[in-house]
Amino acid sequence: MAQLPLIIFPKPKQIPPPKGTPFSPSKPNFPNKNTQITRLSPQFNSLADKGILGDSIAGAEPEMVLVIETVGRIDKFQAAISNTPGLEWLAEWDEEFDSDTDFYNTNSKGLRVDKPVEGRLFLSMSNQQGLNELLNLWNSWQNNQELLFGKGKWKEVFEQITTIRRWGVQEQFIETGMLEIWQEDLEYSSEEFVNFQIEFFYRKDRTRRTQNESTIKVVIEAFSGSLISPFIDYNEIGFHAVKASLPKKSIQLLIDKINNNELDVDLLKLPNIMFFRPTGQALTSSPEETQTIEIAPENPVDGVPIVAILDGVPFSQHDWLKNRLLVDDVDQLEAEYQRGDRKHGTAMASLVVHGELDAQELPLTRPVYFRPILQPDPQTRDREEHVPDEVFYEDRIERSVRRMFEGEGIVTAQAPNVKIINLSFGDPSRLFIHSPSPCAKLLDWLSWKYKVLFCVSTGNFSENIDLGFTEDGFYLLTDGEKTKITLQTISNTSLSRRLISPAESINSITVGASHQDSSTITNMARRIDILPTQQILPSPVNRLGHGFRRSMKPEILMAGGRQLFNPPPVGKSFKLSLGSFPPGQKVASESNEGERSASSYTCGTSNATALASRAAAKIYEVIEIIRNENPEVIQNDQVAVLIKALLVHGASRESADTELQKHLKTSTNSRQFKSFSSKFIGYGYPNIDKVLACTEQRATVIGCGFIKERQVHEYRFPLPPSLAISNLWRRLTITLAWFTPINSNHRYLRKAKLFFEPPKKSDKLHLERKESDHNQVQRGTIQHEILESRKVSDYQDGDELVITVQCNADATDRLDEEIPYALTVTLEVKEGINVPIYQEVRELIQLQIKAKQSLV
Repeated sequence: MAQLPLIIFPKPKQIPPPKGTPFSPSKPNFPNKNTQITRLSPQFNSLADKGILGDSIAGAEPEMVLVIETVGRIDKFQAAISNTPGLEWLAEWDEEFDSDTDFYNTNSKGLRVDKPVEGRLFLSMSNQQGLNELLNLWNSWQNNQELLFGKGKWKEVFEQITTIRRWGVQEQFIETGMLEIWQEDLEYSSEEFVNFQIEFFYRKDRTRRTQNESTIKVVIEAFSGSLISPFIDYNEIGFHAVKASLPKKSIQLLIDKINNNELDVDLLKLPNIMFFRPTGQALTSSPEETQTIEIAPENPVDGVPIVAILDGVPFSQHDWLKNRLLVDDVDQLEAEYQRGDRKHGTAMASLVVHGELDAQELPLTRPVYFRPILQPDPQTRDREEHVPDEVFYEDRIERSVRRMFEGEGIVTAQAPNVKIINLSFGDPSRLFIHSPSPCAKLLDWLSWKYKVLFCVSTGNFSENIDLGFTEDGFYLLTDGEKTKITLQTISNTSLSRRLISPAESINSITVGASHQDSSTITNMARRIDILPTQQILPSPVNRLGHGFRRSMKPEILMAGGRQLFNPPPVGKSFKLSLGSFPPGQKVASESNEGERSASSYTCGTSNATALASRAAAKIYEVIEIIRNENPEVIQNDQVAVLIKALLVHGASRESADTELQKHLKTSTNSRQFKSFSSKFIGYGYPNIDKVLACTEQRATVIGCGFIKERQVHEYRFPLPPSLAISNLWRRLTITLAWFTPINSNHRYLRKAKLFFEPPKKSDKLHLERKESDHNQVQRGTIQHEILESRKVSDYQDGDELVITVQCNADATDRLDEEIPYALTVTLEVKEGINVPIYQEVRELIQLQIKAKQSLV
């Protein structure tokens, strides 16, 4: 099959934005005023009776955080808060509420529809003046008095409030899992002190933040504890935190107080604390056992690195890695390692450089920049690699990336040409719930600032799986029955399988693992494959999406190894098998003897992410060829976003979707099954070879641009004459990717929303949308659409398919930045059919370019 180069769109034409009234969603039903007064009066009376709890703590002004939960849309409420003396805006989150007799959705006929009601959760800091102002506004609204100028928005708020209350221990301790973890530490840990993380509400006033730091220091010392880290303060992502340590007796006191609802101790009364969270981010270690592999082949290494890995220290002198890594161990973490400890970083480096060793692929030709940020934990049995309790891994990531692109101190930029950063670990204690974690926001900010693509893993789910069968009972099932039961079990545990930080990052590519590898199984022993199917399916260790605002997460699956399980000796819980022999993905490893040719087999989403970074590096080399031949076509700040687009562009979920439908589709989820299945497989498994080159029957055209708010860029994809008046099967794939600046104070976070409208059934190719949900694809920073048809096309020679890229402001009133984006479009028919799609599209694109040049 001939490998033909990608085609380049001419520079897009800027056209006026479309006219029309923006879509306005219907309002849910609200209770009448008297009902609202009856519902809310006890809540407001409780606030009035308690006032601002307590006296000043360590000199801090008494305050509290108000939680206002509302149903429906309330625009510009932030301005109403700002115009109310004593109230300070903190945050706003999207929420869903169960419908009840007062709040429910209605259809176009005004009839009730039983589905969750959309709403918001507003957080505001209040002192006594602010509380008094709020109560006065409530009393005025109750008594039908006109609200003062600038306060009118409160009328809308009072009409739509479901709950108004104080922020407290439920959010700070219970929902974060901190209380449960503390109880486990008291029961099982032999340590005398318990470490934890304190996250503050981010105050805009630096003086307030400084006061919070002084206050928490005094309060922690009063509990016989200490601060174990410096304060971290990132204005760009609204993150202010510190790590602390308390003796077990103080932890027991706090637990007793919380359980008895006795919140009269200073640490429980501090209003500025948003969350208490556990510290430390552990990784599942690679297997201990290793075997010897053949001598690494000689392949030259040249050029500057364009891929970086942030991970544990690698065994850089391994035969298969020697001279291929530029290790920048500025924190001297290698000194913390013993022989045999360098596991995870070595495996990730091996996969990025070589892919699966069993697949016998050629290595990357460029060196890989490697910045260690993890180190062994001497307190764990297997010395698992982690970030120690006294360190913020957000800080290590930010310092590492800044050192790459700007340098550090007197040190110059260490890897300024990097376009892809591999991050194959996460924080298992921080499941994604409704708002992005500080680390996810950090990746978004760094990605925008440096125009670099992060490849991030979803994280592994390593707990036992209860399949409802004993070992003997499971063996009696057919392969189809085993697959069905496993998928149903995974689906039923989706809440505990949520993504872990920072996988919800909106600018990054999040990668899940598929249940496949290139190994040959020689001995199953007593291990069981609980997903015995020939179809590409998500690995049973995968964590599941969706992402922020129900966006597509993970975006793609890459091979993560066939993870086998050990049958239960008793009961019905199957346990992960961590042996080092096949199946799995063969990687270079460090043995306890330190030999330089050791290998082992591993599985997981970390592996899949490393393979995604490797694929991204291959895409980069194709882009470089294009840039060398057409220097003005792709700017440096567009390279990473083009890699992002092409990495997803070849993805399809067709075979996996068929299998998921067969086993998981029900009458309950059938109408939303596209969205339901996307949390398992995202956009699907990418065929990277398809985006590296074209064939005679497949033409891929790429375009890049910078776009501003309310601008529309028009691209014209020429329709090949050979498909006119034809009923040949044809597929059109369109992928749009961009990097967005973020607004950490806004519930949408994403400041730039880009989108295109795919062709409709009535258009010239009579295409029909396949695979993904049409709403979900516009919620992140990648819109990937697949359209197919076998109907007779209806166009003339010279007709074109018009694709418009539009840009709107999202989490901001005004978008001042230019947004880099990439658009990729592929039209294909089945290979082997004598239809010269590529030749015709390429010639017509060249005519477009010549026509534009003649107008200059």
